[in-house]
Amino acid sequence: MFGLVARSSRRLLSSTRVVAMVPPVARVTNVNVPSRTFNSATEDVSEEVTSLPDNRFEGVAQPFDKKIAGILAQPLDDAEVILAKDGTLTVSHEFYKGVLNKAFGVGGWALVPCGEIVDLEDLYEMGKDNNFVTKIREYSLYCHERFVSQAIGETSFYPGKQYYSEATEKIKFSALMRCCKDLGVANELWNKRWSDTWKSKYAVQEWVENTTNGRKNQLWRRRDEDWSWPYKKTTFQKTY
Repeated sequence: MFGLVARSSRRLLSSTRVVAMVPPVARVTNVNVPSRTFNSATEDVSEEVTSLPDNRFEGVAQPFDKKIAGILAQPLDDAEVILAKDGTLTVSHEFYKGVLNKAFGVGGWALVPCGEIVDLEDLYEMGKDNNFVTKIREYSLYCHERFVSQAIGETSFYPGKQYYSEATEKIKFSALMRCCKDLGVANELWNKRWSDTWKSKYAVQEWVENTTNGRKNQLWRRRDEDWSWPYKKTTFQKTY
């Protein structure tokens, strides 16, 4: 009899320990996201945003000190600029992170997702092996625990030709670039006159041929660089 009671007590104590080790998980739901502008036709209405606090905009419109402001507003060095073949001027992901780390300290800022990655439209039909879908995600930038900016990142994803993880990084970088614009980081890139001046000094636009398909386009290159495969310089004559 006493042995049966002892075994029952041990079972009860064991089950009590298990319950104590696994506390209930609190779930945050019904969070208000006032600036969500996605088309409901492209989203799964069953999705729940669970990562955002109710006071996400707390601390807005409060200036940072002069030291931080000076770091953020430093003029852009011409050598940091990256020229895309379509003429777009950018700087690297590392550049933006470096400026934020210098201004706010490592860990002093965060780019927080506001929801899941969404397919903006159905798959675009661009011919064999060239189909892509536009993917977007909204992010908020926080610095020193204060809301700073909010933007949507975007990229074109090519299924079967691109890693999904690579696409998600491009979405994040796109949002970071737009959020940093509100802090004045690399603001020169958004100034057309500054961009045109940079191109006149460091770049040239030429007709080139893609040797893999024979297509000819006007593309940009740096003056100190030559065309590399699959492009070669060519001439273009209009046909009537």
